Amino acid sequence: MRPASSACQLAYDPFCPIKDFLLHLLPIPYAPDDRFGIDFLASQPGLIWFHSGSQSTDSEWFSAWPSVEYQYLGQEQIRVTDHTGHSRALTGDFFDCLKTHCPKIEGHTDILFGGGLAGHLSYDFGLELHKVPSQFPSHGAPLAIVGQYDWSISIDHTQQRAFLVVQDYCPPAIAARARALVKQLTAQRPATPAVVASRSANTAPSLMPDTASKWSCDMSERRYTEAFQHIQDYIVSGDVYQANLTRQWSTSAAGLPDWEIYQQLICAMPAPFSMFHRHRRGSLLSVSPERFIQIRQGRMQAQPIKGTRPRGRDAEQDELFRQELLNSEKDRAENLMIVDLLRNDLARHAKPGSVQVTGLFEIQSFNNVHHLVSTVVAEIKDSAHPLDVLRDAFPGGSITGAPKKRAMAVIDEVETTRRGHYCGCSFFLAGDGYLDSNILIRSVSLADDTLTCSGGGGIVYDSECAAEYAESEVKVHAIMAALRP
Repeated sequence: MRPASSACQLAYDPFCPIKDFLLHLLPIPYAPDDRFGIDFLASQPGLIWFHSGSQSTDSEWFSAWPSVEYQYLGQEQIRVTDHTGHSRALTGDFFDCLKTHCPKIEGHTDILFGGGLAGHLSYDFGLELHKVPSQFPSHGAPLAIVGQYDWSISIDHTQQRAFLVVQDYCPPAIAARARALVKQLTAQRPATPAVVASRSANTAPSLMPDTASKWSCDMSERRYTEAFQHIQDYIVSGDVYQANLTRQWSTSAAGLPDWEIYQQLICAMPAPFSMFHRHRRGSLLSVSPERFIQIRQGRMQAQPIKGTRPRGRDAEQDELFRQELLNSEKDRAENLMIVDLLRNDLARHAKPGSVQVTGLFEIQSFNNVHHLVSTVVAEIKDSAHPLDVLRDAFPGGSITGAPKKRAMAVIDEVETTRRGHYCGCSFFLAGDGYLDSNILIRSVSLADDTLTCSGGGGIVYDSECAAEYAESEVKVHAIMAALRP
């Protein structure tokens, strides 16, 4: 990477490190019935939205038109493209590149994201990080795509506040478009509630054609059984304690807009760590229930999910499933393995003695499943960067198994295709150092007119093949049902 120079600081240059700068806040009238202009951006390049579902009581933010997009192509090859379309190739560590170019701004209590970096890492990036060779040829897609967003609309539903945030260093053309957006949405605020607030999973009309309902799976039940047995053999021999086995489904989505597909998905499956990201190679549509790592005001937090049961057909059966999960020794043991793995991952950049488990085996319920969730916290070292923590904990242990590197090698051996985005993570890093991220489960990728999604679960010594196979179906059923005509 080119070193900083005084000349490159005089004008906007995406290939040079960015100096500290200020942000400008413009209050927007808060109205809970609409989404503050995101529908006006539905077709815009680089659209990104971090939110928590249709009944949000938390904070959310969205943006578009990234000033710079960073693509990691693997083997330390990086493509950097600015907002004018000018690209340049760099060589080096991707995370170091992001750290060098991430802007630094003062935090503000009224905004979630005042500008910085946002995007996603594919699971396959983790193979390179851990030096795990893969049997599968490269599919040519970038291993990570991260945008630098110099403006956003940030919404706090608790305080009922909304702001347009424009960084001082935002390219003038993008800043002008952002301000024009606010004028447009103020003048043309929808007369009816937005689609997400007004539709339910039962009433939202489907936009998918008949051909798109034909999801095909890459792994038959027989092939799954063989893979399951191979993992069991590795467990008995002491190679791994747990390995996550997944299957992938795909279907045609020719001619269908990514934004309309996502509306159906979030209507049916609102989730606390949802995100939408349109990038140069396709779109990522996530309704993830799982936080990966959050770092805020020096405090790190991870919330691994291990243990799943379906929702019941009525209240009585639903409670039976809930209690079954809560009292399952197998699921609790599986969860505890990953808690220990996350404790070790966070400890690499934690102040000595600060790592704690503040929640263990807690039930969280979603539209389609119950999950067993634990919480690990720690204080970050003063010398550590949030991206160091993200890199050294990636990919999340809840979707690999333990020990992580060996489990990843076993996964690559027994699964039938690359995971791609699935089981990677999406994240944002604000200029004030606030990082939040999810694990890309319950997520759909759209590329080349094809939708893909995946589901799976952790295999341990006392796992039952039929039950694990059924669990993988449960995890994707709601996605496929939401996108079926």
